[in-house]
Amino acid sequence: MMSMPIKDLISALVVAGAVCLALVVERTGHRSGEVKAKELLVADLAGEPGKEVDIQVYTFPPGASVPWHIHPDAQEFDYQLDGSLNLQTEGEGSKVVKRGDAVYVPPNVVHRGVNLSRTEVAKIVVVWVKPKDAPLTKEVQP
Repeated sequence: MMSMPIKDLISALVVAGAVCLALVVERTGHRSGEVKAKELLVADLAGEPGKEVDIQVYTFPPGASVPWHIHPDAQEFDYQLDGSLNLQTEGEGSKVVKRGDAVYVPPNVVHRGVNLSRTEVAKIVVVWVKPKDAPLTKEVQP
């Protein structure tokens, strides 16, 4: 039969192990995942030679973000489908974009989106009108 101090030690180690496991699960469960993009449409823009429209849906897991970037010479229109995003724009600060909100980002504006939620996925549809054959995104420093 075990003595009382050994039982106490084993109990303390089990509790400490459970706490450590809970912390690991908490941190990995909320670690930002990868933002996923689903392309819906890329098409020439009628009446505007050399321009196209590009429509995508982005899914941001909890805590996820995209790097600071611009869309060279592209007009950007956003509509928040689910959750909320923190839209950070250089020189303008941050704005929370909630479900049902629409936002316009002018060409060449340095910005990024961040899902600040620890539990909710954010989903946004983005429409760009851009020069055909030009890169959609260029990462930059703020």
